[in-house]
Amino acid sequence: MLPYLFRRILLALPTLLIVSFFAFGLGKCAPGDPVVNVFGESSIQSLDPLKHAADYRSNAERLGLDCPVFYFTFTTAAYPDTLWRIYPPMRRGRLEKWIGQTGNWPVVSHLDKAIIQTIQIAEVLPRDWYQNPAVRVELATLTRATTFPELDTAVVRILQHFRTQASDSLPLPEDFRLALNDLESSVRALHEPPLKGKLAAPALYWNGLNNQYHKWLTGFVTGDLGLTRKKVSVWQDVQASMLASLTINGLAILLTYLIAVPLGVEMARRRGSWLDRWSKRVLFFIYSMPIFWLGALLILLLMSTDWGRNVMPSLYFDIQDAWIPGRTSFGDWWSANSSKCVLPITILVLHMLGILAIQMRAGMLSTLDMDYIRTARAKGVGEEEVYWRHAFRNALFPIITVFASVLPALFTGSLVVETLFGFPGMGSKTFEAYLNSDLPLLSVIIMVSALLTIIGNLLADILYAWADPRVRFTKKNG
Repeated sequence: MLPYLFRRILLALPTLLIVSFFAFGLGKCAPGDPVVNVFGESSIQSLDPLKHAADYRSNAERLGLDCPVFYFTFTTAAYPDTLWRIYPPMRRGRLEKWIGQTGNWPVVSHLDKAIIQTIQIAEVLPRDWYQNPAVRVELATLTRATTFPELDTAVVRILQHFRTQASDSLPLPEDFRLALNDLESSVRALHEPPLKGKLAAPALYWNGLNNQYHKWLTGFVTGDLGLTRKKVSVWQDVQASMLASLTINGLAILLTYLIAVPLGVEMARRRGSWLDRWSKRVLFFIYSMPIFWLGALLILLLMSTDWGRNVMPSLYFDIQDAWIPGRTSFGDWWSANSSKCVLPITILVLHMLGILAIQMRAGMLSTLDMDYIRTARAKGVGEEEVYWRHAFRNALFPIITVFASVLPALFTGSLVVETLFGFPGMGSKTFEAYLNSDLPLLSVIIMVSALLTIIGNLLADILYAWADPRVRFTKKNG
C-alpha cells in the first residue's frame, strides 16, 4: 500500500504542476495591471518616469512582481535580459515595441534616458516657459508614444516651443539645451535601418529561482498566498468563507452517506417491492429537479405557512451574519446561525441523495449475483450476514468512486445554494472574485480544488483496499 501511495503522489505532482501553470497564467493573461488593480493609480502627479517607476516597484515588491515572470525567457537577441527591470510595465511595453521595430537596444535605451532627462529638467523650469499649456501635453506624450510618427510629432513640437520661447530675457538653461539636443539626435538614430539579424536570432535567458512563478508557487506551499484586490492576505480573506463551506458541505455529505447507504441496501434487499419502486421514483424525481428550483420550492413552502415560519423564522443570511475572524470564535458563530444552515444542508442532502442511493442499490445488486454470495447462502449463512458482511463492502465501490469527485465540493461550496440564502461560503467568494477580477484569489481556489481532487482519488484508492482485501496495489494491477 505505502509504495503504491508513494508512486501515486509522485504521479500527482506533475498534474499539480500543470494546474499551477494554468492558475498562474490566468493572472498574466487577464486584462489590467495587477499592481494598479490592488493599489490603484499612482498618486504621484509628476511626469518623471523614474518617480513613477520607484512608486510602482515598491508596490510590485509587495505582490512579488518585482522579478522576471518565469525561470527563463525565450526571445530574440535584440532584447536584453534585463528588460524586466524597467517599470512600470507600460514604459517597458513601449520600449519593447521600439526594439521590435529597430532591433537596436542601445539606441532605444539611449532614447529612453534622453526622454527621462528632458522631462526631469522641464519640470523644474519656471512657469514663464509654459505660457502655452499644450507643451505639457507633448511632454506627457513622450512617456506614452509607442509609434514613431507620434513620437516624432511630440519631439518636433517640444523643440520648436522651447527654442522659439528662448530669448535674452528668458535664456534656455544650458543643461536643458544639451538635453533637447540629445533627445533630437536620439530620435533621429531611432530611424536608422533596423538590425534584422538580431531580430531573427533566438535568445534564451536563464532568470534563476528569483522569478514570479517560483515566488507564487513557494507562497502557496508555505501559506503566503499574497494579497487580494482588497489589500488583505488571500488566507485572511478566504478563511471565513472556507470554514463556513466546509461545515455545511461536510455535514451534507455525511448525512447523505448515512441515509443513502442503508437506503440503497434496503432497496436492493427488497428488489421489486413497493419500497424499491417508489423509492426509485422519488429519488429520480428529486435528483432531476434543478437545485435552484428545489431550494425555491422549500423556501416558498416554509415562508408561506404559519408552521413553517414558526419552525424556521429566519432563512436568509445578511452581511452582519458573516463570520469575521478575530471578533468571535467560529463555534459561537455556528451556534448563533445554525438554524439558518438547516435548509441549505437539507437541499444539498436531497440533491446528492438520489444518485448515491441508486448507486448503492446497483452495487448491491451486482454483488449479490456473484458466485461467492450464492456459496455463502448454500452454506446456510443468514440473510443479514450475507448482506452486511459478505456483500456490503464489495458493493461500496460505486459509492467510493462518487466520493472522490464529491470531496472538492467541501472547499468550493455550492454557488446556487449559497446564492439562494446569501450564505457566506466559498461558492459566493469564488463568484465575487470572478466579478472583481481578483486573480490572486481565483488562482488559489483553482489550486486548492485541484489538490483536493487528487487527495479524493488517493482516499478512494485506500477505501477500495479496505472494502475489498483482494485489491492489491502492485505493478501488475496497480
